[in-house]
Amino acid sequence: MASKPSHFPLDISKLKFVLQVLKHYKFPDARWFEFGLNLGLLHPTLEAIESAHRGNPSRCLMECLTKWLTKADDNVTTVGPIIWKTLANALREMDVKSIGIDICKTMADPVSEILQCYIGRLAQVVLTEESVDLLHTKGLISKDTLAEVKSCGYSLVGDPMLLILSAVAEDHNNLCTLTSILIKSNEAVSLASDIIMKYGKLFPSTVTVMPSCQQASASTASRSQQLQDITSETQVTTNTDATAQ
Repeated sequence: MASKPSHFPLDISKLKFVLQVLKHYKFPDARWFEFGLNLGLLHPTLEAIESAHRGNPSRCLMECLTKWLTKADDNVTTVGPIIWKTLANALREMDVKSIGIDICKTMADPVSEILQCYIGRLAQVVLTEESVDLLHTKGLISKDTLAEVKSCGYSLVGDPMLLILSAVAEDHNNLCTLTSILIKSNEAVSLASDIIMKYGKLFPSTVTVMPSCQQASASTASRSQQLQDITSETQVTTNTDATAQ
């Protein structure tokens, strides 16, 4: 039976994110050559990278992934599509199997992939202190990560975001919990609504059955309407004042 398509296909625009994930899971940069071979890159391609950046394994890994993400060698597509599962399988063929398993479990999880589609927008949101505290209270981040998020301006970037992805992969209810927390910040209401709507579209039965998802869906709809009403009232007031003048 054919596997379901990824909700978060990888491409060159996600190079930085892929590198971040590999670093988070402690992939040794020095193993980049074997990794590249397992991803389907040809030996001459990897030799050219090594020649150009000898002694700089981090740069070699980046160039290796660039070649893979851009399908520089035709052989790449014979190994598999450019998705997390293919990357994880390449790691499993090495003696870093545990890293491959962890990446597959977290990053290739279909609900985690839905959230990954919104990482860029999430990084732009400044959460309230209440929201950040709730992330810890609800088990989405650890106490240490809580302090890190607060010290980084109350934004979900870097390792904290990856930990949330892990929590979502472990328990899909956590995606609904996350959206219910996001709506407490006005600037994140639209984002929370988009996330829960996409989740509901791809997994309609799940949103219907899970109480936390039902609540999150209803809450985001309510908050969105509230903000629309406030915006409309503000516009009416502004127009009235302008007319009076």
